[in-house]
Amino acid sequence: MSKHLCLLRKAARKMGVEMDLVSYNKITFDTNPSYLNLPVSQRLTTLFEKEGGETLKNYDVIFFRTTGKHWEEVNLVVDWVKKNNPKCKIVDPLVEKGRPSDACKAWQMVELTKNNIEVPHTIYGSLWTLFSYMNFSRDIFSSKPLSGSRLARPAFPLENGKSTKNDMNFPVILKGSSGDRGTNVFKIDNLKQLEKKVRELRKLEIEGGKRYMLQEFIKNDGDLRILVLGDKVLGAMKRTSSNFEKEFRNNFSVGGKVEVVEIPESIKELAIKAAKVCGLLVAGVDVVYRDNDVNKPVVWEVNKGPQFWGFMEATGIDVPKEIINFLVNV
Repeated sequence: MSKHLCLLRKAARKMGVEMDLVSYNKITFDTNPSYLNLPVSQRLTTLFEKEGGETLKNYDVIFFRTTGKHWEEVNLVVDWVKKNNPKCKIVDPLVEKGRPSDACKAWQMVELTKNNIEVPHTIYGSLWTLFSYMNFSRDIFSSKPLSGSRLARPAFPLENGKSTKNDMNFPVILKGSSGDRGTNVFKIDNLKQLEKKVRELRKLEIEGGKRYMLQEFIKNDGDLRILVLGDKVLGAMKRTSSNFEKEFRNNFSVGGKVEVVEIPESIKELAIKAAKVCGLLVAGVDVVYRDNDVNKPVVWEVNKGPQFWGFMEATGIDVPKEIINFLVNV
């Protein structure tokens, strides 16, 4: 059990809130033949019973802190609860929709852009497509690939039938669309580095069905993690890399320094809007200021089930207590 889940359970007990922590590994059902003589409606209600007759019908709120690779189990639970316990609140709305693709960063970039929220310039596709895009932009008239490259002549971008250069320049960020808490993110300084990284990740892409994105690198002296609970901003912290020369990521989980900061109402409203657009009630919204200008905010991404240990250290806010209180009153 993770440290964050332990803190949530401790907070619930202290507040007198009845809360169960259920591992995805414990989700099971049995289509035992002895049930087959029952009407279908009765047969299905047995699928998620606990010993002693307790079922998912007894819950008022079900909070899926993470989903990850467990969307099969998630959808089984959500479908059952929506049919048999319709008054139960499912957190988050994204989970209730039951579309795994909506949890991916690529979908986020599309939805945020559609709602007039600025995100980094983003190109989505297979690894070789992304390489093709950057290779194309270096010399659109050359058909000669890099040494050993599989690509002879990229086929895009085109505008009115004519070749055009893109405006994505090195350095760029290469990141997995599925999101891996900052681990599957790379800063790429040139085309040779990109080709090398593409070859390294190719097996994972094929076997794991992964997709990637290229994003512009926005130079910064740190970014913001803003914790959102529904229509409320709980607080914000600034994250700063401990060594910009060696580590471009500001994440606390990779050694970044954190400090509490005050943010203007406009940024609070932006964070709340971004979380709603992405279908999240409990969210960590990451924001950077372009040119270090508070009037030019860019949303890096919106995180479901955000880690909050660093946030608590920076702000002093009892996040587990706030989350439990939010869920009780959702």
